[in-house]
Amino acid sequence: MMTFCKANTAYLLVFVALAFSSCNQKKDVANGYIPLEVSVGLQKTMCYGSCPSFNFSVLNNGQATLTVGRFAEKAFGRHLDEGKYTGTIELHEVSKIIAFAEKSGYLKLEDSYDNPMIMDIPAAISTINGKTVFNRHEGPDLRDLYSRIENLISTVDWVEKPDLEK
Repeated sequence: MMTFCKANTAYLLVFVALAFSSCNQKKDVANGYIPLEVSVGLQKTMCYGSCPSFNFSVLNNGQATLTVGRFAEKAFGRHLDEGKYTGTIELHEVSKIIAFAEKSGYLKLEDSYDNPMIMDIPAAISTINGKTVFNRHEGPDLRDLYSRIENLISTVDWVEKPDLEK
């Protein structure tokens, strides 16, 4: 019985040591590990009228996703059925948008511009390198940035993701 307890205690100590050491490991970019993050994102929400609605994001590896809602054709000038899409974007194209946003002072903006008492206005929620700005009421004029992102969306060869919930 004593040998059994010693063996179990030894296994337990090894397990605990491994658990703690794995939690303390740092992510080593030098060894090729780069965490995936949203580099550029833009979501436009619906209104009671014909406002385009969609949700777009591109990761720092070029993988992009797009969820198309109502009237999205107005935003990026081509028809895509409502649904979810994936695509790939060249990183140098993403870098152009990031550089424009940074030069425009995007990173210094407040996180939210809103008035919850006003109902029928859409929001534009943009993300540039981890900085997200919720822009719905009396916020900065970011139309030039939004246009650049929407133009980028229009150039992607989107592949519709199958709806597995049917």
